[in-house]
Amino acid sequence: MEGISEFFTSKNGEIIFITPYLQEERENLIKMYETFSVEKRCCGLPPIRRSLIESWIDELASKGYGFIAKHGERVIGHLAAVPEEEEAEFVIFIHQDYEGKWIGGEMIRVAEKFLRGRGIRKIKAMTERTNRSAINLYLWLGFEVEGSDGNYTYLAKVL
Repeated sequence: MEGISEFFTSKNGEIIFITPYLQEERENLIKMYETFSVEKRCCGLPPIRRSLIESWIDELASKGYGFIAKHGERVIGHLAAVPEEEEAEFVIFIHQDYEGKWIGGEMIRVAEKFLRGRGIRKIKAMTERTNRSAINLYLWLGFEVEGSDGNYTYLAKVL
């Protein structure tokens, strides 16, 4: 996953670094999730207890590709994409201290470029039906709603 790290300036002028998730950043990523607001959880994620956070991060890393966003040394965002043939499902979380600064959109853009280079032709995401900000972001980024049920909205984008 070399050569895909990027810097960008957030909406309020902060320099943010997006880079592949490496094992060396595991503790910093765990710290992000340990301070993640319970109210901001989506679809039952991220887990709340440290042992479950560790297992979840490790499982995502073993099944696919991960990216983190950093402000200085602090991990403030995480995107994990799990491929299956020519499709990949992903999850993304931005720490509540950094919401609304376009970090999620930039992380998705970097991940799309990387996944396209790995032969992925379609990316998929799901979110709670009530998470209007996430749904609006996905739609703005070119995703289309593939369906919904009583709790969740399913979105996809052809790369």
